[in-house]
Amino acid sequence: MNILNNSPQNGARTNRHMLMNRINQASFAVDEVRLYLDTHPCDSEALAYFHEMIRKRNQALKEYAAAYGPLTVDTAESSCADRWNWVNEPWPWQEGGC
Repeated sequence: MNILNNSPQNGARTNRHMLMNRINQASFAVDEVRLYLDTHPCDSEALAYFHEMIRKRNQALKEYAAAYGPLTVDTAESSCADRWNWVNEPWPWQEGGC
């Protein structure tokens, strides 16, 4: 067993990746059901699922912004209460970016 695998930093990285996975999964579901609704606009079950996935995605984005900084400008307000932190987060091409 490697002692480095149990470091607090690895735990934080794992939590960050798990939260990103939740965001990506919810985003994928939103995009897919949105495409379906383009051709089936009267499907109330699909519309309810769309709203549920939007809610889950927004919640995960807010959680991520509070813990690690905003991924989108829509969630910048959640993490930038005392100063503009948007530019302090890693850029997408850097380690830890989107």
